[in-house]
Amino acid sequence: MRAAAAILVCLLAVLSGISPARAESLQSLETFPAETVADRFVSNPRSVKDIGDPFVLEEDGIYYVFATGGPIGFNVWKSTDLATFEKSKALQKVSWASGDYWAPEVFHIGDRYVMLFTARARETQSLRTGIAFAEKPEGPYTDPLGHPLMELGYATIDATLCFDTDGQPYLIYVRDCSENEIGSLHVSQIYGAPLAPDLLSLAGDPVLLTTPEGSWETRSGDWQWNEGPAVVFHDGRYYLYYSVNAYWMSEYSVDVAVSDHVLGPYEKQDPCPLLGPVYENGTLTVSGPGHNSFVTIGDELFTAYHTHTYLQNPSGNRQLCLDRAGFHTDGTAFLSGPTLAPQLRPLKELGLVSHLPLAACTGDPDRKLSDGDLCIADPAYGLQDPDTAWTFDAPVTADMILIHPLPGESFSGRIILNDTWCLDISVEASSTPGAGLILPFEAREITSLRLSGTGGLAEVMLIGTP
Repeated sequence: MRAAAAILVCLLAVLSGISPARAESLQSLETFPAETVADRFVSNPRSVKDIGDPFVLEEDGIYYVFATGGPIGFNVWKSTDLATFEKSKALQKVSWASGDYWAPEVFHIGDRYVMLFTARARETQSLRTGIAFAEKPEGPYTDPLGHPLMELGYATIDATLCFDTDGQPYLIYVRDCSENEIGSLHVSQIYGAPLAPDLLSLAGDPVLLTTPEGSWETRSGDWQWNEGPAVVFHDGRYYLYYSVNAYWMSEYSVDVAVSDHVLGPYEKQDPCPLLGPVYENGTLTVSGPGHNSFVTIGDELFTAYHTHTYLQNPSGNRQLCLDRAGFHTDGTAFLSGPTLAPQLRPLKELGLVSHLPLAACTGDPDRKLSDGDLCIADPAYGLQDPDTAWTFDAPVTADMILIHPLPGESFSGRIILNDTWCLDISVEASSTPGAGLILPFEAREITSLRLSGTGGLAEVMLIGTP
């Protein structure tokens, strides 16, 4: 038995890259049940339901969720944790609209809050873009014009606002397929135009930015969509996210196009979709993830989007979801979802940090496991059979490790902290999107972490206090 034990120690030492003598001195890392840190996590979908087209504004630690919901005006859902919400009315109505209030977005500009929205014009029964102002994020919002923001002679929906590096505002909107026929097709296309400084009129002609293309974006047949635009500026480039296919289809999903300029030209990123439906063994588990928007919380970027509430009967009844978003080191955009398993709440909200992005790293030259962006949904940016080590110039304090395998894969291996504590782990392939291994332990100072094993990993996080 002693000989067998010695052989086992030697084998574990080889797998861990340390000497047999050192392996014999390793202590077992005792972990707590994941339930002990349940308050650090939250799951999709959130409790905001029977909505669509969600938009989240964060102000002083309070989150305001605006969304399509109801025939007249807009509600706002107020939250401190993005898990529980209090609802109130943000916009009652505007004089020029008869109904179909859709897709509100709110921006804090100067000393006021600016809401862009869609509604159906009373006189023409055509969809138009409106604008409203408020002194507080929750409203009440009032219409300064008494008429739509612009009159272009066609239906417009899903307007959003962005600024270039000189501070020039731009309106990004959708020319709706209800009044946009191209040959035998009804097509929704995304346009952009500069706005006047007061935001109350266009300051230039609209420019076509994207149109439905390719087999994925045209699955809806003779009616096709590029809609729900959202623009993020990153590392000198503009990322235009948009939704494709019909909102009631399970294939309603999010793609992205990239440009050096706000008004393009834009090049669509492959592969697509960036955020799409999830099937497990032929069974649909997430349907219609789309019409996304973004909110920055601390140093982290999150995307809000909706999914169908009833998988077997997709409709306008949708629910709020949030997941992390970001960019790989090569500039490729990702949306880390859709997820259903518990995900770490915003680190700023928890008063915690992710330590591994600050550590020196070996065995993962592209830092796929610790680039600072929690991307768990893109197999192209994971690592197979890792043997990776991280070391810190100065000790950091941590009390939790998160291990996310690549979607549909399992992983088994060993974690070693400070060449002192070790833990053998095994993660089975899960049918729950976004599932991972949560390993809480007694807080301690960490100078190094080594991870080796077999299988595919998407991300590793070492969580602790700053």
